[in-house]
Amino acid sequence: MEKQFKDQIIIDGLQYCNWDRSLFEDVWKGGLNAIHATVVYWENTEESFQKLNEWNNHFAENSDIICHAKNTQDILQAKKDNKVAIIFGFQNSAPIANDIFLVEKFFAKGLRFMQLTYNNQTPLAGGCYETNDSGVSRFGHAVIEEMNRLGMVVDLSHAGKKTCLEAIASSSKPVAISHANPLFFYNSIRNIDDEVLKALVKKDGFIGLSLYPYHLKNHGDCKLEDFCEMIHQLVNLIGIDHIGIGS
Repeated sequence: MEKQFKDQIIIDGLQYCNWDRSLFEDVWKGGLNAIHATVVYWENTEESFQKLNEWNNHFAENSDIICHAKNTQDILQAKKDNKVAIIFGFQNSAPIANDIFLVEKFFAKGLRFMQLTYNNQTPLAGGCYETNDSGVSRFGHAVIEEMNRLGMVVDLSHAGKKTCLEAIASSSKPVAISHANPLFFYNSIRNIDDEVLKALVKKDGFIGLSLYPYHLKNHGDCKLEDFCEMIHQLVNLIGIDHIGIGS
């Protein structure tokens, strides 16, 4: 059993931190092989490029335990080298503004995940907190196509239901809901209903289950047994191959 565990690749599907050496040491000692790390929320284009460049300092100062992952092979190599691979992600599409060519420019800097929206309406799509979910815009469909072409993952964690369904249908590749829980577990605006979950898995997508208190039954007092029962029910609904952790 121990050898089987050691052979696994353990990835946190979404994490956001004010990163420093002590946190990098924590995840390294904890046995994580890779982390989809949030680089941007509301930053504009210039600020987002700056955030990406700041990670070069993290990699230089902590090269003994972390590295930048741009593809699957980088993650596998990081495990061999006993390092944690960092995968860049944006939790918003604000950095590309209305310029589709910026998608490729950010990709060249290592960006591999991007959310269409962070709760609110964007030029691409409707957020989950909008009274009226617009769905995916004409520009949004073009951006999804460009992300598919490049190999950037479409993340729908903060999107509205209509947007989720339209984005899943629009994408030619699997999409992710990197950090959320099923709505049947707790009725949060950010959690995901059965219709979206079933559509997600038809495209071979992934949901990362969230430990954020407001996504949990009883919030910070959620019991481990309840969380595990949620996973059990979700496995029965969509199958274990589409479920992970987005802590």
